[in-house]
Amino acid sequence: MVKFLKNNWLFFVLLILTFLTRFLFLSYPAEVVFDEVHFGKFVSAYFTHQYYFDIHPPLGKLMIAGFTKLFGFRGNFDFSKIGEVFDAQNLFILRFLPALFGILFVLIIYQLVLIITSSKRIAFLAGFLISFDNAILIESKFILVDIFLLFFGFLSLYLLFLARSKNKIIYYILSAISAALSLSIKWTGVSFLGLILVFLFFDAIKNKQIKQFLIKLAMFLFIPFLVYFSIFALHFNLLKKSGPGDAFMSIAFQKSLLESEVSNSNVKPLNLWQKFTELNHKMYFYSSTLKATHPFGSKWYQWPKMQKAIWYWTENLGSKRADIYLVGNILTWFLAGISILFALISVFIKKWRNKINPLIYLFLLGYFANLLPFIFIGRVTFLYHYLPSLIFGILIFVFLTEKLLKNNYVYFLFLFLVISVFLIFAPLTYGFPISLEINQIYSKFINLF
Repeated sequence: MVKFLKNNWLFFVLLILTFLTRFLFLSYPAEVVFDEVHFGKFVSAYFTHQYYFDIHPPLGKLMIAGFTKLFGFRGNFDFSKIGEVFDAQNLFILRFLPALFGILFVLIIYQLVLIITSSKRIAFLAGFLISFDNAILIESKFILVDIFLLFFGFLSLYLLFLARSKNKIIYYILSAISAALSLSIKWTGVSFLGLILVFLFFDAIKNKQIKQFLIKLAMFLFIPFLVYFSIFALHFNLLKKSGPGDAFMSIAFQKSLLESEVSNSNVKPLNLWQKFTELNHKMYFYSSTLKATHPFGSKWYQWPKMQKAIWYWTENLGSKRADIYLVGNILTWFLAGISILFALISVFIKKWRNKINPLIYLFLLGYFANLLPFIFIGRVTFLYHYLPSLIFGILIFVFLTEKLLKNNYVYFLFLFLVISVFLIFAPLTYGFPISLEINQIYSKFINLF
């Protein structure tokens, strides 16, 4: 046991640091924050069994609902508005699973880098940068689902590399399942499935294993579909009653729900497959035609510069004020952006191209696969949509700087700078009350971006 701890002490240091950042003040504020007003309603619907409609797949909400049921939550809160007071104990329960996955996500990044580089030092750096990014932390400590997408997406990549190193089919199957789970949180999770297929294709071309690729291709198409469909089947099984989502669906769909106002119509109710196809069509339709705007909405080209930080919550306390903003660690975001530019330029310069790890180009593809599709998305988008791309940018940074950071002084000085920037913005991450004068300074600084 002592030997195990000694050999893995960096992993456990990372675990402790990430645990502290995610679970400290988890039930604060004891009020509804930003999109908790939506996701709280969706989670509660599984307890009332009343049908709701969302433009995203249901897995994230199902996970939180299933977990909170184990600890006594019964969906007896309406989440009517941001700032609505809620008891701290129930909020802790509802926020627990995203916080837990926030920890697991950092650890899976550590394992992903470790399996590629065999360097615990570089793996620790990658995990450290993510652990002390303020924006990723924000998405890990409230009733939100993006952290699930990130976890399952990068878990699928880790399992892919594990399958390749051990040459065992079970890891390919688990990778396919993980990619499907990411897709089942939000459709943007399909980027991980696409990235895996690209990697498998070029790997097969390199090793002249086309037959094996076709088998894997079938596996990575069939298994994700089966998982995705099964999650919707569970979703429909739990939402049996008529509810606020009825208005988005056809009369035939509504007739399949208990206590529906159209139960006496002559229309034949839909079967499971028909409900599945209609809901996915409606999700696409409403997502692509949604015209609503938001004061903190932003465009894809603004995200790398961290423009339009999102205001999640506020409370005036006389001479003090508390605010929560989705703002990242400026140092980490800047270095990730510079690394992306360098990797992009190196594609066209042979001297540079031959000196860097070829997997950097896979991560570069992952960066743009998660960013560029938002060019074609007309509905309002937010800074948090950049987080999957940011992670790929961080991975590229740690691979590019592996040799530079071998110097202990440089390495630990860099870690100190990262955590210092994190702490500077911690009041806006945790919602600490600060004086109005300091709050104004923060606001002016954020508006510079």
